[in-house]
Amino acid sequence: MNDKRPSCKTIAQVAGVSRMTVSMALRDHPRVAEETKKRIKEIAIKQGYTPDPNLIELMRYLRKRDISKDEPVIALLNGKHRPLKDLDTDSLLVRKGAIERAEMLGFKTEDFWLCEPGMRLERTVQILQARGINGIVVLPVEKLKNVFSLPQENFVGVATCAVAAKLGFNQVHPHFYQSMHIGIHNLVKKGFKRIGFCVTAVEDERSNHLYECYLDWYQKSIPEEDRIPPLTKAVITRDDFKTWVEKHRPDVVYSPNVNHYYFLQDMGMRIPADISFAALAPAIEEVGEIAQVQVGYRKIGATAIDILKTKLAHEQLGPTDNPAITLIRGEWQDGSSVGSPVKSKLGVA
Repeated sequence: MNDKRPSCKTIAQVAGVSRMTVSMALRDHPRVAEETKKRIKEIAIKQGYTPDPNLIELMRYLRKRDISKDEPVIALLNGKHRPLKDLDTDSLLVRKGAIERAEMLGFKTEDFWLCEPGMRLERTVQILQARGINGIVVLPVEKLKNVFSLPQENFVGVATCAVAAKLGFNQVHPHFYQSMHIGIHNLVKKGFKRIGFCVTAVEDERSNHLYECYLDWYQKSIPEEDRIPPLTKAVITRDDFKTWVEKHRPDVVYSPNVNHYYFLQDMGMRIPADISFAALAPAIEEVGEIAQVQVGYRKIGATAIDILKTKLAHEQLGPTDNPAITLIRGEWQDGSSVGSPVKSKLGVA
């Protein structure tokens, strides 16, 4: 019995070819004749040959280092109609997390603004191709209609928002349904019954409407007198908010918008003596004052880079048949804005 581990060398000895020819045949290299490929693969199967994954990674790395001495570049695409300096805090945190992880892994990052004056999507694609940039992280976009299209055969990418599914890239974004659940679950545990939820149309669209989906399920499980109609509008003004609070008298307001915390203060409400407030996945990293379901936006960016690194290492350019979605779970963080349930001091409308 031959105890020698099957390798390219043992296959080459039987096939009567060089180890390089065996290696190229097993990778389906076009320079090897089809008949030779078939014969070499049959010998490999008989010998029980399996490639060493560590060696494959090493050879890929060495080939790439031979091609270029420069650090590989990952493009950070901003598809919004606003420049980098005007992006929402959540997008900036995603970007920061991506840059930090990329630097740790030996990549450079470079920003590209698709809506820059005088810049067209086609021109951006030309620049990326000319510079040999294959890896892309798409920063969050605002609406489904803002999602752009890319020639996928030339790139591998990861989108950091839920509405970018039509790009065909893998996605990393908050676990919206779970985040909504964990907030309401903790508020119910604290004794709150009349939970008032408010969300703009854009915020709900970015969640693929999972916020309202969970709320609808939850409200069907509680007494009708505790069901507060959510405040959902394209834009929620101070007057809209004040009218809604005074009409429905929630024990606690639950919202993705931290500004609603300050709206309550502007109304003269003492928090949490008169009413409590909890934030759903706000783009703030400080804890203590505002109770919140915290989503790690930096973690979203870092995870996008990790996924991209693996795909680039395996040279997996081109469209993905079944793009994967990685969900980042929210975590409840207590804060002084949530106290014990109190009977509303507002009058009945």
